[in-house]
Amino acid sequence: MFSSISDWLDERTGYKALVAHALDEDIPGGARVVYVFGSGLAVLFTCQVVTGLMLMATYTPAVGSAWSSVFYVQHEVAGGWFVRGLHAYGAQAMVIVLGMHLLQVALYGAYKRPREVTWWFGLALLGVVQGLALTGYLLPWDQKGYWATKVATNIAGTVPLLGPSIQTLIVGGADYGQTTLTRFYVLHVGVLPATLVLLVTMHIALFRKHGATPPADADLTKKDKFFPAQLALDVMFAVVVLLVIAVITAWTRGAHLDAPSDPSIDYPPRPEWYFLFLFQLLKYLPGSLELVGTIILPGLAGLFLFALPFLDKGETTRISLRWQWLAPILLGGVGIVLLTVQSKRDDAHDEKFQHAAAEAHVRAERSIALARNGIPPGGPLEMLRNDPLTRGADLYAQHCTKCHVLRGKGEYDAPVHTGFASRAWILGMLHDPQDARYFGRTEIDDMKSMEKLGDEKLQAVTEWLFAQGQEPTDPPVNAALAAKGGEVFKESCMDCHLFKGEGADTFDGPDMTGYASREWLEKQISKPESIYGELNKMTAFAEDLSPHDITMLALFLRQERAATPETGPLPELAPQKTASK
Repeated sequence: MFSSISDWLDERTGYKALVAHALDEDIPGGARVVYVFGSGLAVLFTCQVVTGLMLMATYTPAVGSAWSSVFYVQHEVAGGWFVRGLHAYGAQAMVIVLGMHLLQVALYGAYKRPREVTWWFGLALLGVVQGLALTGYLLPWDQKGYWATKVATNIAGTVPLLGPSIQTLIVGGADYGQTTLTRFYVLHVGVLPATLVLLVTMHIALFRKHGATPPADADLTKKDKFFPAQLALDVMFAVVVLLVIAVITAWTRGAHLDAPSDPSIDYPPRPEWYFLFLFQLLKYLPGSLELVGTIILPGLAGLFLFALPFLDKGETTRISLRWQWLAPILLGGVGIVLLTVQSKRDDAHDEKFQHAAAEAHVRAERSIALARNGIPPGGPLEMLRNDPLTRGADLYAQHCTKCHVLRGKGEYDAPVHTGFASRAWILGMLHDPQDARYFGRTEIDDMKSMEKLGDEKLQAVTEWLFAQGQEPTDPPVNAALAAKGGEVFKESCMDCHLFKGEGADTFDGPDMTGYASREWLEKQISKPESIYGELNKMTAFAEDLSPHDITMLALFLRQERAATPETGPLPELAPQKTASK
């Protein structure tokens, strides 16, 4: 029955002749492992098409929804992380395998007459594959892809005369936005894949016309058929590559999703690893020399590869007799590897970069945690801007680190906020208020140490002050100890401080009503003179920040009640006191 169906179908399609033509191809010199890269690329591309179509079923190419749709695939769809990981790592595998394929072709001299056009199609394929990798990188619309792609397009903008126009055409305007994402999406799912299919078809047709190029010392009397000898090697290579991609995907739980892109937030931009060599090269070519790294050297390399069939016109394909043409390719490959490794090493020893990368990782993890609870209609940025830990941290970095220190970042011109208003912070301040961690760098220099009260009373006052900012979600307070501390405060501190409208006639110290509560912090941020009176030198932020942002910053600072204050030696500090609080 199967034979009858096969014959019926062959009569109408002629598929048997097509299959025979594909499988019966002669392999001069016999089947070889080095011939597997072309078939490997075809399998990888098929994998990309299948996984890409699956991702398209849930992806939304809109700046307000792209990240959310990728999050949904990564964390909500069953197996979505695996599909996305296969697609992401498959793209990187294509870059590697295509590079190996071109190197094999160069070493075997398979660019020589009459295979020049086949070689050029291979070079074009390399460009398209890199274009696919670059355009796909932006589609999640996360911080990593956004800034890495911005670096790449800025490089395109350095092209003499046409650079700005090229960059505007790619970006779709003066800066990144919906038009950018739309253009990259169209390129990634439409233009570039169609171009790749066309190039692959022409490349294979030309390859079948001229056949494989055997090594110079091959025994040409030996001729294997593509099936089964070479096909078996091709299948084994494809299986190994797919298994490696699958293992990496399983090991990493899929491709990393960074925080939603936000141009207002600092981020340590880096291109993907296959462009790191160019990024590293530009470090050595500052200023006007940048053009050498972005245009001249890549242009010369491309021109050399294109012209290679005309430069190496000899009949021989022996490597030893073509070293002058192969040396630039090999040296270029080694240079790319060394520059990539050096870039990684530089980043590993760059404390500033590592700190920024760690902050970016925290932001990404926080974004994922928030998104699990639901993304608001306004999109992921609205989600982050309503989160005190995220928005508060952004505001703190922008407005507070010029005077304050938090987690070792900032200036010691005002009280350190690491562990601010925690029991340990309050107790340390009562012991030595003129320490640089507290008010030692400000003009509030009248407050003296309260050590004379003794440890028992200091502990009580600490508990009372800690209780002033108490909210239902805070750790419990020792009510009896706090009540005792309140009595000590009235007896010993209200000559200088105000509490609920009672106390000092003038502001000799901060108003302690609701100390370190959200309301107290909001007043200090928006109108600090209401807390410090005439002593205040702190900038008021009521006009610079919205009420919402002031609340976010206050809630962010409140988390320090549960943190551990700074300890250990302080960095070298200038002795002058500043006007900050």
